[in-house]
Amino acid sequence: MASKAAQGPERIRIQQREADLLVAAHERFVARKPGGKRLVLRFAILEGLDLCARDLSDADLTGSNLTGCRFDRARLARACLFGADLQACSFIGASLVRADLRGVRLKGANLSHANLTQADLRAGRIAISDEDTKFAVLRHKVPAGQLDGANVTGAVLDKSRLDDVSAAAADFSECSMRGAKLVGANLKNASLRGAVIDNVDVRGANLESADFTDAVVTRVDLTQAKMMGAVMDRCLCDPGPEASAKAAAIFVKLAAHREWVTSGGKAGQPAVLDGEDLRPIADMAGAFLTAVSARNACLAGMDLRRISLQGALLEGADLRGAILREADLRGANLTAANLRQADLRRTMLGALPFKVDREKPTVLAEACLRYADLREADLGDTDLADADLHGAKRAAARPAVVDDMGVDDADSDETFVLDM
Repeated sequence: MASKAAQGPERIRIQQREADLLVAAHERFVARKPGGKRLVLRFAILEGLDLCARDLSDADLTGSNLTGCRFDRARLARACLFGADLQACSFIGASLVRADLRGVRLKGANLSHANLTQADLRAGRIAISDEDTKFAVLRHKVPAGQLDGANVTGAVLDKSRLDDVSAAAADFSECSMRGAKLVGANLKNASLRGAVIDNVDVRGANLESADFTDAVVTRVDLTQAKMMGAVMDRCLCDPGPEASAKAAAIFVKLAAHREWVTSGGKAGQPAVLDGEDLRPIADMAGAFLTAVSARNACLAGMDLRRISLQGALLEGADLRGAILREADLRGANLTAANLRQADLRRTMLGALPFKVDREKPTVLAEACLRYADLREADLGDTDLADADLHGAKRAAARPAVVDDMGVDDADSDETFVLDM
């Protein structure tokens, strides 16, 4: 007679009302409140449930059938979804940081704006306890995550494990993939338009006919992947030898500019870096570049946190994926600058006082701020006329001047400004 383990785990079906009670107890568990109990529902059936904005951090849903469930804005940090069926699920804006997603099926799922930092989507094995013998029985190998045709636009996949994942024709447009592992992954015909792909391991990956238009692809050895038919239009790659050769001269200009700023104009001279590729300058964090001219310069992906750029001329500058956290950009002109996926948390973007009762506003008119992180940024009096804020993250901050478009601050930690 076959053991229960050999027959497979018995599945229980959970309805919405029961799920609400179980999740409420789990939320009390997460908050360390009385009456809390961790949610453990292995191999259960929870099809089509509404779990939006619920806190499922550290929950165990191993092998469960969750097809069609809605997890929009839910917290699933460190949750175990090993081998779960997540087809047609919606995870818009959800947090899946360090979630165990090995062997999940995400075909047709919507993961747009989700945070999958350090999530694990590799293959694995499920071990099920045999109730007769009390020993773990190795059931079967679960293949790597299946994301064929999934919508992952604007998601954060930094340091995620996507080895051997099948994501044919998936939409990874404007994703952040810093430090991700894509060894042996299948992204044939996938869209990676506008994505930031930095220091990614693509050995043995299938990227045939993938669309990299407008993407930033740096520190990636594409010779190790299958690239036949891939579209690389306007793709920004590593700095060329010409930019590297100019690095020493630019460094001298930056030093002279710092002297000019710190001396109040008595020594040194202002730097004009228009059109230059500044990426070979390894460290510009905390630099004093007040009033610098860097029109159409390339600073994509650079670490510029706490940099002083008050009154800087940055029209048309390429700042895609740049880290501008806590930078001072008051009074800067960033008209038509590309700040797609830039980190602008706690950045000063308000007006710059320069005379008694006079201020110079920061100008971001016509700038691209798609999927930029503006949480806690000071946007007081900032000119955002005709700026593209699709997918930008906002939290409570001073209002911005956006004509009649109106940027609302939601009660949640993040607001996605989708159609501006």
